[in-house]
Amino acid sequence: MTILKSLVIAGVVAIAATTAQAETVLKLATAAPEKTPWGAQVNRLAAAISEESEGRLKVEPYFNSQLGTENDTLAQLARGRIEMGLFTVSAAGQQAPEVGLMQLYGYFDDNDQRACVQDKYLTDEIRTRLAPKGVYFGSWAEVGNGYLMSDREITDVDQLKGLKIGISVNRINTEHWKVFGANPVPLSPGEAASSASTGLIDVYPTVYTFYIPSGLSKIFPIVNEYNYSNGPGMFAVSQRVMDRLSDEDQAAIKRAFARDAFASKAIMDEIFAFEDKMRALHTSQGGKIVTLTDDQVAGIRGKLAPWWSAMAADYGADGEAIFQLMEEAKAACSG
Repeated sequence: MTILKSLVIAGVVAIAATTAQAETVLKLATAAPEKTPWGAQVNRLAAAISEESEGRLKVEPYFNSQLGTENDTLAQLARGRIEMGLFTVSAAGQQAPEVGLMQLYGYFDDNDQRACVQDKYLTDEIRTRLAPKGVYFGSWAEVGNGYLMSDREITDVDQLKGLKIGISVNRINTEHWKVFGANPVPLSPGEAASSASTGLIDVYPTVYTFYIPSGLSKIFPIVNEYNYSNGPGMFAVSQRVMDRLSDEDQAAIKRAFARDAFASKAIMDEIFAFEDKMRALHTSQGGKIVTLTDDQVAGIRGKLAPWWSAMAADYGADGEAIFQLMEEAKAACSG
């Protein structure tokens, strides 16, 4: 009887151990707070991966940059120390510089065109370019629409001349504002409000989701809705981690990313709906929104085509190749 009881206990322990081993935990790093559309998308992805893997894979999100800055966490992901993450394309450009061309300011005619280019023409290319860097590109994410926040109205390209523009440091940021004769001022996002209040900068280009929570809207109350940037992002998995998983679990992750809920248009629509709420909040608090006419937008964007080509050339053969693909995709997605 004692022997039988021991065998039963041993069997239960073995089953429990097997079950514990069957669940693989994937840490996911993101700068986003959980109670935002990005947080909701992260949690939706976690649920999709759990469902597709029948519970074998468990995504464990770390919100609010708990694991470090996005550049640091993407580098750790590339080395296999963090399994997953939600990142901007700017961070992806730290791993494969030519990928950063996806953030060329003013390049796309509208966000529907960009969604088409991303999903139909660029996904496989970006995936191919990032894989050797240790990054598996899962699906597109969205940062949002960037506008010009200031204490003055800006509707004409000539009004940008000589203005001090607060920027995060990277080559695309720096060279873009020089096209208009503006003076880029490098600073961290945390310095934006203080720099605006002391006159160190005249304009801070950013998204509503930073503008209002940061307090910048109280100092620079005017939003000039020239959509200077459309911000793509990405959900990524460590390529080293993917390679260690079984074929079945790799397929489960890929099926989760392929769901309609993670198509570019669906992801964009969620973020843009949140932006609309922030826009309404801004005006309700006494802020002003300046809407540029099509001709005014064309006047600003008309300066950019030579700069787009110059940036592509700056990245050498890889840059030229991806820019050519973008040009062809943009033409195919127009109209």
